Amino acid sequence: MKPAKKKQNLSKPIAATAPKVSSYHHGNLREEVLEHSRKVLETKGVSSLSLRDIATDLGVSHTAPYRHFPKKMDLLQALVTEGFRELAEGMERAWAYSEDPLEKIRMAGVEYIFLLLKNPRRTELMFGGEIYVSGDTLSDDLRECGKLAYMGMYKIVEFGQKSLKLKNSVPTDTLMMSFWSGVHGFAVLNERKWKQIKSKEEDDSFRKEVDQILEIMIEGTRL
Repeated sequence: MKPAKKKQNLSKPIAATAPKVSSYHHGNLREEVLEHSRKVLETKGVSSLSLRDIATDLGVSHTAPYRHFPKKMDLLQALVTEGFRELAEGMERAWAYSEDPLEKIRMAGVEYIFLLLKNPRRTELMFGGEIYVSGDTLSDDLRECGKLAYMGMYKIVEFGQKSLKLKNSVPTDTLMMSFWSGVHGFAVLNERKWKQIKSKEEDDSFRKEVDQILEIMIEGTRL
């Protein structure tokens, strides 16, 4: 008779049944949380943003993100701050694009439109939404970046007026808001159209339409 075989232990090791979650956070966790949150915001909306879910997605402990963002509103303000910082950088690129005042403002429109189209849900937060009705005090970084973005476009319009290319019969901030409202409205109304672009020909056609719209807007503000 053959000796009985030892009963094998078929239970799986713990590591195979439960994902290992880090109990600490690494140096760039804040940036990773922001980047992942931005993707969730754009694909699922602000209501789907959860610090606990983000921690799970990133493979860190549930408490780790709270060290950088004590509550969800802190995360939303950081996302909006990032948006205004990118907008300010776009206005700087437009300023440096050309010595021609009209080319500066045209490029400012291009920068604004495509920044909104790439981040429509974040833009909604930047100019309305939860952070302004929550009762929370706006962070210093948010206020500063918002001011830089505003002044970036203001500087371009003011230069156009001083160069006698844009109307100077109205205050600079009024003329700037007229242009800003126009490019914002165009981008909002054409978000779905832009997302449906599938070919280079469609992309070229859309960009041509952007140029035509900006030409009409600029013509209306010229001296």
